[in-house]
Amino acid sequence: MEALEVSGGGWWWQRRRRRAHVIRVRTAWVRTGLVVRYGPVGVVCHGLRPRCTYGRGVSGAAGIAGDALAFEGQGRSAFNMRVALEQVQRLSLVTIALPASRRARALAVHYDSPDGWRVATFSGRDIPELAGALSGACALPLHDAGEGRDDFGPARATRMIQDIYGEWTPEREGALYLAPDRLLFEWREAMPLAAMARLDVYHGGGGRRAGALLRVEYAAPDGAHQAVGFLVDHAGRWAEAIVRRADLPLAVHEGRKRKEA
Repeated sequence: MEALEVSGGGWWWQRRRRRAHVIRVRTAWVRTGLVVRYGPVGVVCHGLRPRCTYGRGVSGAAGIAGDALAFEGQGRSAFNMRVALEQVQRLSLVTIALPASRRARALAVHYDSPDGWRVATFSGRDIPELAGALSGACALPLHDAGEGRDDFGPARATRMIQDIYGEWTPEREGALYLAPDRLLFEWREAMPLAAMARLDVYHGGGGRRAGALLRVEYAAPDGAHQAVGFLVDHAGRWAEAIVRRADLPLAVHEGRKRKEA
């Protein structure tokens, strides 16, 4: 396990540059009249959307300024963010996979945005302190997934619709992602785990991996039950991940999906 610090030649110089960047960011926040509630501290941001394996990320400074969590990258602005504390939905300490079979402890910040569901992922030495400060500022519990993660995916999937004859036809492709409390398609269409009633996995003629359909039955806000299908690789694993989070009955069917009586 690592804190994702720079190693090899130039370590001292890069650490000094990172510290200078943190000081510049704090100074800029104060000059604009922001109340700095925590930090900033030096972290690495690995992105604003979850991934199965994360890249090297962007070094920068993160902290709580005013009523928002803010991150400003050092030399790169791709992951710069300012998220209102009221938008934050969940905080989790997780272990992420990195290139070359490395792993690192990280803070996953789940939040809702105009662009859909986001998950900002940070690593670094000061992550425990940042996580604690953010938990207090947001009045949210801090979850700890230990040596793993408390989400699943994302993966490419095809949303399927079922006609009155029980036949499934493709509707559109997009990203399927299991957040700790909801299943999301294309980051906007959310199915709360608490509203789910049943899961089914149907395997077609291409084997247990190819052509697997994940059927999700859930209660809509008006109380009516709805069902949606997703054609996704390893549908069984998706179902098992949902079952672990939502404690649902799971039925696995072989062969073609038929209309239910």
